[in-house]
Amino acid sequence: MALQIAGEAPMLWALLDSLLSARALQVTKIESKGHTEIEVLVSDAQEAEDSEYWAQVDDLEGVIEGITGDYFVQRKVVIVSLLKKSTNQKANSLSSILGIFLHSTHAPEKVIETMAKMGLSISVDAIHDTVRSLSAESSHALQYLGQTLLVAYAYDNFDINLKSTVPTAEKSTDTLKHLTLGLLFPLQHGVTRDDLKCSYELWRKSRINPLSDCSIGRTWKDLLSLHQDVSHSSGLSRRDQFNSWKFLHDLCHHGPPYFAQFQSQISAPQVLEQIPVAKTPIIPASAMDVNNSTVTGNIQAIERLMAQGGVFDPADVEDGESPDVTEYVVLVHGDLGTGERIASMQQRRSIETTPWRQFQHIVFVPGLFHLKMAAADAIWRALIQPISARQDQTSLMHDIAQLRPCETGIFGSKPGFQMMHQLIGHDGICRRLDCWQIEVEKMNNAHKTLDDFAISKLSLEELKDIANRLAREYIATYRLTRVRRQPDERRDKQYENNLLINKYFLLYEELSYAMNIGDIAHVETCIITWTLIFKATGKHKYATCMTEFLINLHFNYPAGLQKAIWYHWLVNPTGKPERFRAIDWCVELNNLFIKVKNGGTGSNRSVARVILESPLVEVYRNAHSVIETNFMHTGRTSLQAAPDMKKTFEGLLTKMQSSSPHIHMPGRQSTYLVPDLLDKGHELFEKGWKGIGTEDDGTIVDEVEQPTTEDIVGEL
Repeated sequence: MALQIAGEAPMLWALLDSLLSARALQVTKIESKGHTEIEVLVSDAQEAEDSEYWAQVDDLEGVIEGITGDYFVQRKVVIVSLLKKSTNQKANSLSSILGIFLHSTHAPEKVIETMAKMGLSISVDAIHDTVRSLSAESSHALQYLGQTLLVAYAYDNFDINLKSTVPTAEKSTDTLKHLTLGLLFPLQHGVTRDDLKCSYELWRKSRINPLSDCSIGRTWKDLLSLHQDVSHSSGLSRRDQFNSWKFLHDLCHHGPPYFAQFQSQISAPQVLEQIPVAKTPIIPASAMDVNNSTVTGNIQAIERLMAQGGVFDPADVEDGESPDVTEYVVLVHGDLGTGERIASMQQRRSIETTPWRQFQHIVFVPGLFHLKMAAADAIWRALIQPISARQDQTSLMHDIAQLRPCETGIFGSKPGFQMMHQLIGHDGICRRLDCWQIEVEKMNNAHKTLDDFAISKLSLEELKDIANRLAREYIATYRLTRVRRQPDERRDKQYENNLLINKYFLLYEELSYAMNIGDIAHVETCIITWTLIFKATGKHKYATCMTEFLINLHFNYPAGLQKAIWYHWLVNPTGKPERFRAIDWCVELNNLFIKVKNGGTGSNRSVARVILESPLVEVYRNAHSVIETNFMHTGRTSLQAAPDMKKTFEGLLTKMQSSSPHIHMPGRQSTYLVPDLLDKGHELFEKGWKGIGTEDDGTIVDEVEQPTTEDIVGEL
């Protein structure tokens, strides 16, 4: 805007610059009468010192002048905008943006009206008209995108509590409202409509089709052939290579300062199949007054969401009004509960006469954010939930008492995803550093600490060799089963437990890393492993859902559909490397904005208001970005700096040195044996049993967790 004004009215721009500069005048004339010239004599040394001082602040002076100049530009734009608006009420670009900005920040109406009287904002009524207009325009954008059929849908429920000060007969005392919100994502990376033209082929193979010609289905064993390992010069498997990289990464980022010089030199783990890095537009749909916790609610949610995308039942529209989706499939992303209800919906409708009413075109894609939450919960079930698992000095609960001493009760009952995510990261770092300490002391008795080891100043290649040994020796392998058959006097049960803890933590780190960089084939190898853990910890729904989905993806879906799912299982909202996110996480983040930031406040907060403003999340965020950037706001991010964990880690490492979790002590007993979940899951899949959980009373709990606000923000 400033460049446009300066180009169209250069003389006015120069005039405003002169009026606002207010620079101090240089007085060169000395009045002769009544005054005498005063000379200040300084020594040569003092003069040299002053010259040096002012030379050092030259750069700072330039910075200050640049900032001041930016402020002048802002003020000149505001002045010109006020002059233009006084002449033509339609010349209100700046006031419109400021009005939307104030509205989205819940500014009081008195403030907005005051700004409007000053000409700096549009009125409250104009803001409401603008919101309705923008909401209507967003529906046109949704229809344009949806009717291309090159789009994926995602939806989930969200609850809002509309509390009333005084309940009345007109206002129900049930203030908790259940709504559904959806997002649309364009299909990128070369996906075409022909790739999605496989509806009849999938229906012919479907098990719910009464006339299906489907042959004997595949099993979980067929998944073991996917993405097989290739030989490596180090002799390590692909997973061991990642573990070795993680050991080295933690040493260079959290060890003594000497190793920090290698941070930029560590090569990343091998990439199998990476999604191309490209910014994925996220288009929110209007929220729906639908409770999708039932099958009927999901039917309504899908039909209304696709209607917003301009796709309707071909029997209800005339030719050309809506694309015929009969021969195509539509990708729908969601959590485990959504997938179960979609499967029930398709099962119930399988006897209908038309593909639309059978929902033949719906292909469900499970969300990876909820899968990651399930992985963290599985670790909690195996390592913390059993009371007997908390007794040993080397147990995870004793580490929690050191890391978060005021929250042991929360971890013992039911911690959320964010707490478990942080625990796995922090405790895992300390455990891997403890392994480094033990291994380097074996190499040289003089290396009592990692600081002593840093004095040796080993090269990066030498550190890699040590990391490879750590990956082989300090993580549980198939040899653990044979070790556990030995007599108790030869075994160290606590040492065995900690090898398994290291293994589970690194499996979680590997899943997180693969998701963040968008290596979708690597993600699949992790999922195959985690399905065994889910099976062993009583999370049978996740194990079954992910197994069936991978079987369909690789053995039942055609190549074009497989590509479309593969490259859109994760999205990149920022377009930056290592910033891939699960689609269900994007849905939860959008829900967070609507529940917390948008939708009105106080008496203005209603279901109708939430539905009206729900598609404007990105509009509000863009308005914030424009105002914050152009008016040079400070503190523009809500993210906080990572906490300084140095002293906390030092305390936990000191505790580990005394308890020796990674030193084999024959005859050391334990009150609890950490189960080998992979072997247990393999056994349960092999025998087809339901399996047992890790609870002390033997009960099985297989619930679907819902993320909290802290869980969503924690992923950032």
